[in-house]
Amino acid sequence: MKQRYKKRPVNTSDVRYFAMAGIPIPLAEALSAKGVSAAEMQGYFGCDVCHSPFEMKNMREAAEVVSMVMEQQGSILVCGDYDADGLTASSILYLYFTDNGVDCDVIIPTRSKGYGLHADMVKQAFEKKFYDLVITVDCGISNRDEVAQITDDLGVEVIVTDHHELPQQLPDCICVNPKLGYPFAGLSGAGVAFKLVQALGGEASRYALLAAIGTIGDIMPMRDENRYIVSLGLQNLNHKSIAKLAELSKCKTPLTANDVAMKIAPKINAAGRVEHPDSALSVLLARDKVNSAAVNKLIQLNEQRKQLVERITAQADEMCDDKDVAAHRLTYLYDENWSTGVLGIAAARYKDKYNFPAAVLTKEGENFVGSARGTDNVDLFDVFCRAQQYLVHFGGHKAAVGFSVAPQNVTALKEKLSEILCELPQQSFDRQRYYDADLQGITLEEAYEFTQKMQPCLPQDKVLFLVRDSVKSAKTFGKGAHLSATLSGGMELKGFRFGKYAPYLNGAYIDAVVSLERDEYTHAVCGMIEDVQILNSLCLDSQYKLNFLRRFTPCSVRPAEASQVIKALSGNSVLAVFDDYETYLEQSEVYPLDDFFVDIFFDGGGSKTVLISPVEADFGRYDKVVCFVRQGTPCLVPDALYVCVDPPNDSLYQLTLNRDICASVYSRIKHKEEFESIKGVYDKYLLGKMSYFQYVAALRVLCELKFIEITDEYTAQTLPSDKKELTQSAVYRCFGE
Repeated sequence: MKQRYKKRPVNTSDVRYFAMAGIPIPLAEALSAKGVSAAEMQGYFGCDVCHSPFEMKNMREAAEVVSMVMEQQGSILVCGDYDADGLTASSILYLYFTDNGVDCDVIIPTRSKGYGLHADMVKQAFEKKFYDLVITVDCGISNRDEVAQITDDLGVEVIVTDHHELPQQLPDCICVNPKLGYPFAGLSGAGVAFKLVQALGGEASRYALLAAIGTIGDIMPMRDENRYIVSLGLQNLNHKSIAKLAELSKCKTPLTANDVAMKIAPKINAAGRVEHPDSALSVLLARDKVNSAAVNKLIQLNEQRKQLVERITAQADEMCDDKDVAAHRLTYLYDENWSTGVLGIAAARYKDKYNFPAAVLTKEGENFVGSARGTDNVDLFDVFCRAQQYLVHFGGHKAAVGFSVAPQNVTALKEKLSEILCELPQQSFDRQRYYDADLQGITLEEAYEFTQKMQPCLPQDKVLFLVRDSVKSAKTFGKGAHLSATLSGGMELKGFRFGKYAPYLNGAYIDAVVSLERDEYTHAVCGMIEDVQILNSLCLDSQYKLNFLRRFTPCSVRPAEASQVIKALSGNSVLAVFDDYETYLEQSEVYPLDDFFVDIFFDGGGSKTVLISPVEADFGRYDKVVCFVRQGTPCLVPDALYVCVDPPNDSLYQLTLNRDICASVYSRIKHKEEFESIKGVYDKYLLGKMSYFQYVAALRVLCELKFIEITDEYTAQTLPSDKKELTQSAVYRCFGE
């Protein structure tokens, strides 16, 4: 079988070096898995890598021009962008210039106006007053024509500071970009602005928080100088409005990179998504005095952003066809009335849901505009490059693309993208989870303290450990949505949105991929579940039997020819369904199942998956479904091929029913109290008098004969009915004496 979880590759020489430095092997492997080398270990943990700003190409020339304007008491126009990086970069320069008595203004385009330097906006600003210098932040490197238009028409010098990929032709002006030449090319736009302030002699700590937010918000690599910038910023929460925003957002003290990523940056981005980015700019510029009105408005805009996303996804869910998504290997949705600002968030949701690339579009002006998100193993930018004949405009990178398309090409674009994606190996769309190290040979406290030393980290960069153990107890919280479990070894696990696993975990062996956190109430280190997989064990036999009793249909099926089954199993998108694990093992000796993931109860996603005893599955996402069933009592799946088998452990499919058992169950359901659950009736009145399997089978008989009706786990009622023989029930005929 294919392994669902894979350990990230490591550099063995680096691991040896780390171990010689006193780091336990599992943690040394985790450090190497995150890409840290022996050469950079000291700087990584010290967060003290700070290069001279003058090592950046053209920085000295830029600083000289800016200094001259400042000395001559000139005025400066800063042109930024509408996202968290562009807004913080703009704020860094504005605050630095005003701190030094320089007249400065900022212009930010709206999202509908589009990313980049806009000559018309600069000209509008010049209509109000003349500026001696124009500086771009987080944009401009690809705006050669716009820069030329500004310098020619307005007679003003332009300095471009940016961090994006370099075009073939640079603007004809001073361009400052770490990709042009600098020891570290991974700075954000705010990081470049921060380095310009350093070059001008500014006090770094005053502006580091804004640079940290821009770096985190733009998801820049937490390596080299970025670690210095972010660490310095988080240590200097000297911005009163951001401090207030952090307080109202319930961020931890001291502020963490995770809280900035999850609670601060999204609110800054919300302004540009929902309204005008100036709402966020007002907060970022209010450093020395809290702008309560602006902070509260930003929080309100973020709530509106959430509502917009929910509204779009509710409408989009109705448009989604699982089989269409699987067939096209693409979620492609559009509506003329959706908000452009949240298209990317919606696309990310559908990418996560189906594990296929997703594109969400809406009408803007004459064209449709869209945002697309790609999966880990698909280069989405390359896919759009190959479909550019249908596009008006597009841009982005491997994981995300923004684009516009003429109305007449909306459908053609979908078909072309799908054609390209269908050329890729099906394995490109497998859900495979990588982890960094095993939690063996080290204590939880050791591991947790080490991960804290690796801070600052972005949420997606947290260290992931693989844990294998049996579950001592499992329960839900948050109205059943979330999971809390205690392992036999004593480790506590929590899993948000994993509540559905709780009924199946007591006594079961599991593999869990977890990050480590300290519980704020117990102060114990616990594992936060990123993913969990149930492993086969004897204790699952009773659950296999229960699932079978709940799902089977008393009927015969037409078995498929062996050649049909082998052909189906050799396909690129196929689900093989078994009612128990032993049957799977036996049939894996007969049929080609080696390249399948194996999941129990819940489908973990994959192009080729074996699913044992399904509780929940999206059968429609597969091209073919093959069910290995017991003839006479199969568990039916629409449009499936069937292989009839004799289960090795036939006791899983055997039980005895009689009139007394069915009568006892009927009586107890008839007199059930409103607050009692269906399971509770058995536990309170019938435990010891019959097995739970008999109870479940009897309920099915009574429902089939319409003696009772069960609505949910708490609601059941008896129905008026003519006298019927139990043998009229097909379920009873399967098991009755």
